[in-house]
Amino acid sequence: MKYRIALPPLLAVAMITAAGCGATTDLSDARPTNGEAAPVPIDVDGDGYGDLPISGVLGDPETGEPYVGVLLGGEDGLSPDRSVILTAADLDLPESATPQTVLETGDLDGDGHTDLIVAADDDGYLVLGGPEGPTGPAIPLPWLSTGVENGMAAVSLAVGDMDGDGHTDVAVLNHVQGSPIDEWESHYHRGPFDTEGEPAETRDLPLPEEAWDAELASFDADGDDYRDLILISGRDESPATDLILRSGPDGPAEEVVGETPLSHTRASGDVDGDGIADLLIGISGIPNNEPGYEDELRPGYVDTLLGSEGYLDAEPIRLDRDGEGMPGDAEDGDGFGGELLVGDVDGDGFDDVVAMSGPGYSYEEAFLLLGGPEGLRGTGTDPLTVPSARDGSFGPHALMDYDGDGYADLLLSTVFPAMPGASGEYALYLGGPDGFSAEPDTTFDTADL
Repeated sequence: MKYRIALPPLLAVAMITAAGCGATTDLSDARPTNGEAAPVPIDVDGDGYGDLPISGVLGDPETGEPYVGVLLGGEDGLSPDRSVILTAADLDLPESATPQTVLETGDLDGDGHTDLIVAADDDGYLVLGGPEGPTGPAIPLPWLSTGVENGMAAVSLAVGDMDGDGHTDVAVLNHVQGSPIDEWESHYHRGPFDTEGEPAETRDLPLPEEAWDAELASFDADGDDYRDLILISGRDESPATDLILRSGPDGPAEEVVGETPLSHTRASGDVDGDGIADLLIGISGIPNNEPGYEDELRPGYVDTLLGSEGYLDAEPIRLDRDGEGMPGDAEDGDGFGGELLVGDVDGDGFDDVVAMSGPGYSYEEAFLLLGGPEGLRGTGTDPLTVPSARDGSFGPHALMDYDGDGYADLLLSTVFPAMPGASGEYALYLGGPDGFSAEPDTTFDTADL
């Protein structure tokens, strides 16, 4: 039997953690750029540069006061000099509510600025984006409140246009722990949202029973106008399969498409440039209690399932460390493919993949896999060596164009800072026609804010 772990109030399964590592499930849409600046998924001030939401769950290193905020992108990428930090007082939150984390982002009111969905104790709030970045006061979201006082709750959100009407929607999967341990509910909130956080419509979202032990995410499963849903299993046993639910004109979860192959991580992107989203599956080679695997270490790999062939029925195109353009040798337990990020790093119009490797969740290397007409291949160069961190360890955060040059940039951040008051550290590698430099172009941490 699987048991859920007790989580702090309203702590999302796919959250952006304490000033640290972001959601490593990258299910972003394909965005061919050909070296030209393209819309970025997180642009809080609407200037065309990618922005970085941050959270100080453990508190500011100097004041100890929790905060949420954003580092605004610019021509030089990310800089603490362009940070907007909002404390509970800035957000006009009740004294009993302190900002904990940024759960998700999206342009909920359709004004061209990415908004922040923020958790504060047992409640959810909307922080609107604008020309100067995020601003208070925080807007209470009654549809994102657990009402559970014992803190035994876990919430995951899927944000995107799920009914194809051009407006951002939000699907919510809310688990409440206790008796029974598998109690959960789910709702669909159709956009646009007004400036008070009210959706155009709210209705129940029927989900398969697998939702009891899953987190919810949205991605483009088939290249149409509707963001689809994926139920990512709880991973008490791994690798595991995930359930894909197709969206349509009436919203999400209209049809159960099927299950993904066994995976540790999955991502979506157009790696062969045909305009149809492909499904990417990562297997680290380090199983955990998976029946039949007997915790046997194996070489990690990345499988591409082409959308043009019906991704769940497609023959997987496999790449491991023995593959084309890959340096080194595949080894049992090498962790290759343990996490995946997707974006067009070299600006050629094909989505590329950054695949992390290393034992367990201790990442040691980041491999750049280039997209092309035949799918993914290695670059023939050595992978990036993940740098050492002062507090915690670095892991994948995002692959996004932060400097507006049309090339996706790789952002690493510390995973779960090791002690209260520890600052979140970041390393930014700027993308370009030749990929990344061996050393980060910028390093900074939240102590510099």
